[in-house]
Amino acid sequence: MGRNTPSLRMEIESIIKEIRKAERLMSSGDREIVEDFIKKTKLHIPEGSITSLDPYFTFLLFVILEIRNEIK
Repeated sequence: MGRNTPSLRMEIESIIKEIRKAERLMSSGDREIVEDFIKKTKLHIPEGSITSLDPYFTFLLFVILEIRNEIK
């Protein structure tokens, strides 16, 4: 039997695919920032996989977490 619900990794990859569509219209500086956000989010997929949070919320939560860690 197959999965009925996509994994968080699959959901995040879907979000990234949508972001990449908008990325084409961004300036190169903004594209670099978006790529950094994507990398930061991918670091936390394993711990996010054990939650039932919305994937979009999870994406943003992990970006904010990493930015906060950089500020410290």
